[in-house]
Amino acid sequence: MRFPSGRWRVETLAVGGELQPTLGGALLTLEVSDDGDVLGNTGINRFSGRLGAGGLFGPLATTTMSGPHALVAQERIYLKHLEAVDGFEIDAEEGGINLVARGLIVVTLRSLGGDGPG
Repeated sequence: MRFPSGRWRVETLAVGGELQPTLGGALLTLEVSDDGDVLGNTGINRFSGRLGAGGLFGPLATTTMSGPHALVAQERIYLKHLEAVDGFEIDAEEGGINLVARGLIVVTLRSLGGDGPG
């Protein structure tokens, strides 16, 4: 199944094996267009790319701005998770998507601006 188009904010990231809320003051996002373009924000930098052949994320290009250490660390975790994602689950009850890597949820996404999985 191909990743659905839409706009989401990151609600939680797996850190040390536990899902934790994103740091305050940083909006992490993921947007996927109907034609497979991928865009987003890591809280410091922007990234872009396309869905890969398997319907998930292909290689992503990022800008290279610097920021506070905690946000840089969060950014690295987010991008690492996106590279590792091998599946996803639609969470209709919560209005979002759970990104899965090796059988574990690594990122939870919630709808941004009224868009949702579909």
